[in-house]
Amino acid sequence: MTLVTDFYKELPANVKDFFDRQYQDSYALFDACRHSRTGLYADAYMTFGENPDYRCSIAATGVGLISLAVADMEGWDEEAAEKALLTLRACLGEVEGCQIARDTATGFFAHFVDMETGENLHSEISTIDTSLLVAGALFAGQHFKDRAPQIDELAQKLLQSIDWSVVVNDKEKGVINMVVKDGKGTLPLPAYNEYVMVSYLALLCQPEDQDIQDLWNNNFAEEQISNLPQIHYRDIPVLTDHDAKAFLSSFVHQFPFYLVPEYATSPIYREFYQNACMADRLKWKELNDVGSYVWGYGAGPNDGLHGGYHADKINDSPHDIASAYIVAGFLPVYPAGIYDLYALYRLHIPYDVYTNPEDKEDEMRFRAAYKYGLHRYSWWHLEQPNRWYPTKVTLIDWSSMLYGLTAFKRGMSFFTERLVK
Repeated sequence: MTLVTDFYKELPANVKDFFDRQYQDSYALFDACRHSRTGLYADAYMTFGENPDYRCSIAATGVGLISLAVADMEGWDEEAAEKALLTLRACLGEVEGCQIARDTATGFFAHFVDMETGENLHSEISTIDTSLLVAGALFAGQHFKDRAPQIDELAQKLLQSIDWSVVVNDKEKGVINMVVKDGKGTLPLPAYNEYVMVSYLALLCQPEDQDIQDLWNNNFAEEQISNLPQIHYRDIPVLTDHDAKAFLSSFVHQFPFYLVPEYATSPIYREFYQNACMADRLKWKELNDVGSYVWGYGAGPNDGLHGGYHADKINDSPHDIASAYIVAGFLPVYPAGIYDLYALYRLHIPYDVYTNPEDKEDEMRFRAAYKYGLHRYSWWHLEQPNRWYPTKVTLIDWSSMLYGLTAFKRGMSFFTERLVK
């Protein structure tokens, strides 16, 4: 079997140049969204505004920590370890003037907080966003363990500072509480979804808790993956949520693949992962006059087309907006996707060389919208005189670009060696 890293080595020079530039830009966007004093990361990169944004996303901060591990490995940032240490200190309340809002009883974090002070910005106390933060912290801890052991010590302290038992709603059916309010779990969500990560971290932290054990073993352990709800696209079985009536956005499949150890190494999950990729690609081919390289049902902002944020999925994708970072996220099982990204770059979004002498305002907007490379775009607007430009790039969704390109070049071992089991 050809390894993904072999595909990288065999890329034609022009495609490799594109890959290397987009890969480094996948980190540069995170760095542009980092607050220098607190080390927290913004929810999004604002394509037509000042950065970093005032609003920190706890989930994005977790991915920011993973981006520092990538940047350190690639030699892009000599201060990566120091930056990771500052971020973790801020998360634990050890940076003066920054106390991140948390549930007093359980330690779970607010989803959106002020980048400077950590004050809750009218958001929920979120179990999944807290899990993404902790997953990133543990990942960075493993990466920097030999050279900067304090990072791992703080990551372990962060993990242990949370009472994960509150996430269990129905341990027999895999129902997990999305929100914590006044020390109690609420807003239950049945499996399957990205909340697999919540269950994984709960078991990692509190393995002696019987309810947490049962939640994982009854629903999410490798031997249970084939029993999770499924929906068929044509004759392709794809994992879905409890009602098995709708497809999920492709990011749902990607997050556990990169961040949950059993799922990163499981042949069973890998097969379902390949199925999700194939279903995504084939559905786009049903649309008339769409380039074969156009696909990727992801989540992100749709400002100016229909409302704000939307998680696009098969049979629910208003205006047929494609997300290039979803293509990147599937590269470990569909390495030919790098040529789809290259075709999109060459034919439609040459983000680093685009000019428009007849409309300098359009040129400015284009270069601003795609400053760090390919992300969301509307196929139907790509070649229109008044094309649609995304107003921001949400970091949690952009994470698939970082993960996929890293795995394409370095192999999935980069992730499996840094995930805590």
